[in-house]
Amino acid sequence: MYYPYFRGKQFDLFALTALLEKERLSRNILPIIEPVKNSNALKKLLSESQKKQHPFYLIQNPQSGDFLTAEGVDFLNSLPSANALIIKQPIETLDETPKLLIVNESTPILESDWLNNQTAVLLPEEFRLLQKIKGPKILSQDVFTRLPKTIFYQEVPDELFSTTHLSYKKRGFVGFSDFSIDSRIYYEGGYPSPILSLHLVYFEGRVLRIHHFLSSEEAPSQQDKFFELMNEVTDWLKKLCGDTPTLGIQLLIDSVNIQKFPGMGVMRKAAVMHHLELMSRYLDNQFLD
Repeated sequence: MYYPYFRGKQFDLFALTALLEKERLSRNILPIIEPVKNSNALKKLLSESQKKQHPFYLIQNPQSGDFLTAEGVDFLNSLPSANALIIKQPIETLDETPKLLIVNESTPILESDWLNNQTAVLLPEEFRLLQKIKGPKILSQDVFTRLPKTIFYQEVPDELFSTTHLSYKKRGFVGFSDFSIDSRIYYEGGYPSPILSLHLVYFEGRVLRIHHFLSSEEAPSQQDKFFELMNEVTDWLKKLCGDTPTLGIQLLIDSVNIQKFPGMGVMRKAAVMHHLELMSRYLDNQFLD
């Protein structure tokens, strides 16, 4: 089971909603949402997940954003989703047991009594935590390489993304988690760059790799840089998604066909959609090598 972790950014939520609408998100994928903003994007995702009866986890005590007040917590508790909780105190002192416990720091974990725990726990692969925590465990990893400047991806344009989907069960975990095309460190937005980038995963056999598609600096406009970047994506199309483009890739192709630069937000949405649809194909045994 795959548990991608999202910090409630607007275009990530749009990506999840679009996949649900088109029924391209596997039942073997249960997203974890740490809500940051009380946005229409979040409300639409909640509505669509109910409509499609696709469960996900909503964190009841996010660490930043609009829901840090008592009213915000009450609002999150009222929403129709499986509740998850970032552990901030010994678990035996919790008023109620959530559906998912999330490790964020070690102190409350080491102070807790885990002997009778039956709740799934999302945690990094840290030896003392693995030894202390009892019950079902979900492995949390930060697999995306975030570099301080986009141009640095020219040094390693293609790299391993993850093999955890092949090994998590053998390592004693009931599921695995990452931050999709993002890193564990939360940030509101990126810095302006003279180079456009698009980070797309693909399967090489059963190994998941990622290619960092980059434009040049010389193209005169963002639109020209996008078309330049998409020329390379088109050359990679078969490798990226086989004979059938993912919805995310098709979204980008449609923009090229109408000679439009979709914007950085839509490019991110497309990359997340592509990643999750590829994982859906793999987990549902529909991926053709």
